[in-house]
Amino acid sequence: MTNEKKTSTHKRSYSAVLLLLLLAAALLLSACGGADPKNTAGEPTQGTSGTQNAVADTERVEDTYRIEDDTTEASAADELHIVPTAASALKLVEKDTEAFTMQIPEGWEMRYGWDGEKMLLIRVYDPENPVNQIFYATDMVPFMKSQASADEYAVTGMTAFSEAPILDPPTNETLFRQIPKLRAYYSDTMKMKAAAEMIPEIYDFELLETLAADSAFNDGSLDDSILYGTFTTADGSVEGEGIGFASIVDLFGALPSPLSGVDLAYYNVYNFTIITAAKDEFVNYEKLLCQSFSSLSMKQEFIDQTLQNSAESFAALQKINASITASYYSYNAAWLGRSQSADIARQKWSDATLGYERVYDTDTGAVYKAYNGFTDEYDGSRYQPITDDMYAWGWSGYIEK
Repeated sequence: MTNEKKTSTHKRSYSAVLLLLLLAAALLLSACGGADPKNTAGEPTQGTSGTQNAVADTERVEDTYRIEDDTTEASAADELHIVPTAASALKLVEKDTEAFTMQIPEGWEMRYGWDGEKMLLIRVYDPENPVNQIFYATDMVPFMKSQASADEYAVTGMTAFSEAPILDPPTNETLFRQIPKLRAYYSDTMKMKAAAEMIPEIYDFELLETLAADSAFNDGSLDDSILYGTFTTADGSVEGEGIGFASIVDLFGALPSPLSGVDLAYYNVYNFTIITAAKDEFVNYEKLLCQSFSSLSMKQEFIDQTLQNSAESFAALQKINASITASYYSYNAAWLGRSQSADIARQKWSDATLGYERVYDTDTGAVYKAYNGFTDEYDGSRYQPITDDMYAWGWSGYIEK
C-alpha cells in the first residue's frame, strides 16, 4: 500500500471513530487543532461556547435545631447549633441546551463547547468554589508519544505538534500530570482560550489510588484506569481531590519518520472525565456529582448532525455502544469495590488536624462534624460517636458551640 493510500485509510478510520464516539459517550453517561469551540447555534457567550447560570444561592444556611430526648425534657446540652454543609443543601435541576440535557446542582454553572467536528467539552462547577466540578471531553488531541517526536516537529516549525502535551508513558497518571501543559497548549498554541478555560485547574497532582477497569476500546486502549488523587489550583490557594479516567488510544499505530525513524503519530484521549471537590469534602459531593454526570444525554438532532448517521454506521454504533456501556459498569464496580481503609485514615487525620470529632444522629443516621470535646460535654443520648465505616458516608453539617 502506498503512503498516500495509507494516509487516506488512516483518515477514514480516524473520522469514523471520531464520529461514532459522540453517541457512544452518550450511552456511557446515561448509564451512572482548530477554531475555538462554539455551540451549534453559533452564539458564544461570555468567552465560552455556552453558559447556563442557575439562580439559587449555594451559601451555607445556618439554623438552630432544638433536639429533645425521648425520655426527658431538653436540656441546655440538647439544644445544638447545627450548620448544614453546602453539599447537603444541593439538589439537581434540569438544564437543556441545543446539544444535550443534563441535571446539574442548583446554583452551579454549566459551560460547554463543540469544535464542529469531534471535540465536545462540558464543565459544571460551583461558582462559589470552582474546585467542586464535573468535566467531560469526548476526544482531545494531539498527545505526542515522546519528546523526540515533539523535537522533530519543532524542526519543521509545526507547533501544533511540537508543543502538544507528551504522554510518555501513555498512562492516565501521565495524562493528569500533563493537564497544566494541556491548558497552556489550548490557550497559547492553539488559541482556543474558551476550551482552555473549561479544562479544570489540576496542578501538583498526587496519585492516591489506581483502580483497574475494563477497556471501552477492547485491546485498542492503552489505559482505562480510574485515578483517585489530590491536587491544587493553579495558584496553589485551593486543594482538591477526586476521581478521573480516560481512554488513551493509539489510533494510527506507528508512523516512523523517514529521516530518523522516530514515531511521529500521536495518541487520542477519549471520554476524558474529571469529578472533584474540595479536599476532604469529596465524600460529601461524590454521590450527587456522579448522579449529575450520569444524567447527561445527547439530543438526537445533535447526534444526527454530528454523525451524519447511515445504516452502515448504525450497525457499528450498536457494537461500540455495547462495549462502552459494559466499560461503564466496570468503572462503577471498580470504584465501589475498592478498599476504603485509606479513605478512613485520611478522614481521621483531617478531623484530628482541624479539631473535629464525628457523631451521628441515632434518629436520622445523619453524620456531623462536632467541635473537639463535644462528646465530653453532651449529656443526651441522641448523638453518639461514629464507627469507622461511617467515615465513608460523608457528613451533613457541623455542630458548633
